Amino acid sequence: MTEHKTPVEARSEQTPQLVPLSRNRDFILLWTGQLSSVLGSQMAYVAYPLLVLAITGSPVLAGVVGTARALPQWILGLPSGYFADRWDRRTLMLTCDLVRLVAVTSLVVGLLTGVLSFPWIVVVVVVDGCCAVLFSPAEVGALRHVVPAGQLKAASARNEAREYGAMLAGPPLGGSLMTVSPALPFVGDAISYLVSFISVFLIRTKFRTAPVERENVGSLFRGMGDGLRWLARQRFLRASLVMVAATNLLGSSMTIVFVVVGRELGASTAAVGTAMTVAGIGGLLGSFAAAALAQRIPASWVVLGFPWVWAALLPLMLIAGNVVLMAVVFGLMLAAAPLWNAVLSTYRIVLVPDELQGRVDSACRFVSQSVSPLGPLLAGVLLEYLGTTPTLLAMCGWLLVVSIAGTLAPVLRRPPVLLDDPAPAS
Repeated sequence: MTEHKTPVEARSEQTPQLVPLSRNRDFILLWTGQLSSVLGSQMAYVAYPLLVLAITGSPVLAGVVGTARALPQWILGLPSGYFADRWDRRTLMLTCDLVRLVAVTSLVVGLLTGVLSFPWIVVVVVVDGCCAVLFSPAEVGALRHVVPAGQLKAASARNEAREYGAMLAGPPLGGSLMTVSPALPFVGDAISYLVSFISVFLIRTKFRTAPVERENVGSLFRGMGDGLRWLARQRFLRASLVMVAATNLLGSSMTIVFVVVGRELGASTAAVGTAMTVAGIGGLLGSFAAAALAQRIPASWVVLGFPWVWAALLPLMLIAGNVVLMAVVFGLMLAAAPLWNAVLSTYRIVLVPDELQGRVDSACRFVSQSVSPLGPLLAGVLLEYLGTTPTLLAMCGWLLVVSIAGTLAPVLRRPPVLLDDPAPAS
């Protein structure tokens, strides 16, 4: 099979100095700050459904909180990219961290004073989600300025390691802290945003080459369409995003599945967090291998192979009799995710012009995460009204549909060739 090569435009005029990533001061600051932020979010991510279950006892309401946290992607998904391209990216990132710090601190105050309610929790997770959506395209735009183009795959792989390292430590830490005090996981989340704020503030590199522009409301709506129009002309990115969106519908529900099924099996909150750690180990190991594997495995194999790996492994959860075995299976699934994410993220960063980076990234996130908010709610409803086995069977069937559809798409079998891609096998 022969892959066609797509020309890549010249990258940013502000080229970072080519040094090892471990000695790149600004990348380390960006990476460390986001490690802290993601660690705090992972602690809170497992703590939110546990807190709601403790207050209301309803899996459906626990799913509602998960959906509420992802809902801002529908509302701000497209505008966030416009803001990242037209506003100062550093200021936007700092503002988001500060607002999240205030919101989560208010939840801690509500818990400590005994006046916290379910609507209050929903408001906090929505504010947190809004800031996360606004922060993400600005961070992507910053990454291409602090890291040279030739190191983007390695940087993306390290970011994947950051995500899974936080997944490894966050859930058990959040679950353990919940047993001491329900407020402690959220105290840690608030501190994580403070660390992120300081790290971004200390970065010296400018996060853009084009001048910052402020335009009117009409320009906002036209600008939001720029990313979608550019993306609509890119057949590979467009098709891959549909596959990602279909997979994310299932992936976004896995935490709710773990929490609810784990509690049904009699596991404590700390045990549920520990089980998530077992799963996180798989993702962390996969992230360590992602950079090397991305240089050796053809992109078409990676893009098409990931859904098939999940489709093959998920049925094993049907025969798992406890939450730890479920976590082992999920850990094997997560081990395949960093390579997939790193390859697709590199395509988006390299192929997109700098002046459109935020808008295209937000358009990609809007498409890829368009149905993700439905995942936790749908999983909660299925688990409550159908039970564990029918829910897992439905998830398996969905993955098979995604895998077959992706394999039948010619554009995914012949993705664009980047400069450091390995040659495809005959």
